[in-house]
Amino acid sequence: MKLLLALLFSAFSLFANTAFISSKDLQEKLNDKNLVLIDTTNLKSFNKGHIPNAVQADISAFRHWVDKTYLLMNSSKEIEKVARRLGINENSQVVIYGHNKDKELLKSSYIALALIVNGFKNVSILNGGYGDWLYENEENANMVSTKTKQVKMGNFTAKYTPNVVVGIDYVRAHVNKVPMIEARPKAYFTGEKKSKGVKRLGHITGATSSYWRNKFNVDDTLKSDKKLNKIFIKEQKLNPNKEILAYCTGGLEASMNWYILTQYMHFKDVKIYDASMKQWGNLDDTPMQIK
Repeated sequence: MKLLLALLFSAFSLFANTAFISSKDLQEKLNDKNLVLIDTTNLKSFNKGHIPNAVQADISAFRHWVDKTYLLMNSSKEIEKVARRLGINENSQVVIYGHNKDKELLKSSYIALALIVNGFKNVSILNGGYGDWLYENEENANMVSTKTKQVKMGNFTAKYTPNVVVGIDYVRAHVNKVPMIEARPKAYFTGEKKSKGVKRLGHITGATSSYWRNKFNVDDTLKSDKKLNKIFIKEQKLNPNKEILAYCTGGLEASMNWYILTQYMHFKDVKIYDASMKQWGNLDDTPMQIK
C-alpha cells in the first residue's frame, strides 16, 4: 500500500506538461511562426473547415502494409521526408488534432508516436479536438479557415530511438514476463467478438485489457489525473519505472495508450507492438487465451 501511494503521488506530481494542449492555449500560440498544426481528418472534411494555418496529413504517409495483412511504421528516412513536407523544423512546436472521430484521434497519437520515436519531441495533441476548438471560438468566425496553407519545406532530421517500437520476436520472448496491455474494446479482448482482419479470438497470453477510449470523456477531452491514475496504477497495477508493452488490433489504438503513459504520465519504459493482433492473431503458433 505504501508503494502504491508513493507511485500515485509521483505520477500526480509529474502530470503538468503540454502533451495535451487546450484550445485556449493553442489560440495564444496560433500566430507563432514555429507552430505546425497537423489535421488528421480526410481532405474533404479538411476543406470544409479547419483551424487556421493547419495542414492536412494522411496517416498512410506514416505507415506501410506488410503482406497485405498488417501495417508497420515507415522508415526514419520516410518519416523525415513527410515531416519536412509538413513544414516541421528542428525548433517547431507540433500540435495534432482530428475532427472528433475516434479514428482521427488515434491517428493523432500514431503520428505523434512516429515523430517522437524519430527524435522530434515537441508534440502536443489538441485536447477535445476540433470540436472543442469550435466550441471555444463559436463567436469568432476567424478561428475557422477553408484556405490551404502554402507550406515551406522544413529541416527536421530524424534520429531513430530504438527499443520503443518492437516486433513479434520481442513480444514472444516477453510473454508473461512484462505487463502487456491491450487497447481494443474488452469484447475483443475476451473473445466474445472477433476483430476485423484477425483470425483468432482472444488476446496475448497474460495480457490485461486497457481499452483506449476509457481514458477520454465523451467530448474527447482527456480524463482527470485522478481517473488516469486509478485506471493505470491502482487497477492495472502498472509501475511507472518498469517496462510495459502496449498492443491492440493494428497499432493505432495502442499508440494512444503509449502516448498517454509516456508523454502525459511520464512512464519510463513503454514499448509498442506495432503489428499487434493483425499479425499475432493471424498466426497459429502464437500464445493466446480467451476469458
